Amino acid sequence: MDGFERAERWQAAATAVGTLLAIVPAASVSGNIFVAILAALGAGSLAGGAVMLWWLRTPEGDACLRADARISGRSTKRRALWLGNLSPGMVLMLLSWALHMRVG
Repeated sequence: MDGFERAERWQAAATAVGTLLAIVPAASVSGNIFVAILAALGAGSLAGGAVMLWWLRTPEGDACLRADARISGRSTKRRALWLGNLSPGMVLMLLSWALHMRVG
């Protein structure tokens, strides 16, 4: 197993743990299970994105990122990495907040 596969496993684990830890507080605050699930998935996705950002800052992650950028031509700018890893969680959290305001 190479470093990227290990990082993906850590990311998946962080996403699952973050979602499980966030479901009860989200359900108690929102009162709507759909909104609570969206909020919990958003929190889990933010946790998974943070783990991947942490790994990309390690020497192994940086080397993997640069090699991938040479092959694919994708951006390695800090802003693009933050946006790509954290935007799914932010979108889910904002959607759950908007639904909570609308329903509640």
